[in-house]
Amino acid sequence: MKLRTKLPSFPMDPRWINGQINNDRLIGEKPVLVYFWSVSCSLCGGAYNNIRLWKEKYKENFHVVGIHMPRSRDDLFEKPILDAIQRGRMKDSIYLDHELIVTNQFQNRVVPSFYLFDKKGLLRHMQAGEKGMMMLEKRLFMLINENVK
Repeated sequence: MKLRTKLPSFPMDPRWINGQINNDRLIGEKPVLVYFWSVSCSLCGGAYNNIRLWKEKYKENFHVVGIHMPRSRDDLFEKPILDAIQRGRMKDSIYLDHELIVTNQFQNRVVPSFYLFDKKGLLRHMQAGEKGMMMLEKRLFMLINENVK
């Protein structure tokens, strides 16, 4: 996915945990962080801890959408996913992307991965892996404080 690409639409089907979300509710007032993770990814929980801390720090000034991207057949079982969501205290809308619909739209290949969209819904930053969380937070802070013109 190239920078300045518009936020793709999310599927409107029942595979959402913590409430379904759509672009109409996301674009306009706040930046959007799309977070790809997998229940079998040992690094993903630590990465979400950072997001949870940012949510405490920056309050309701950005949206988070989680995309569960299975990496194996075992990642398709919902009970371990739901357990991981509960353990991680993940309160954001999470899409179970078992058919890789969103994954393919984003051309995502690894977890954890992060896609940061501005208030207009344009991609402004992306990164993969657990390294660089400080850079991701700096970009998020910049977008929270950016004026929409």
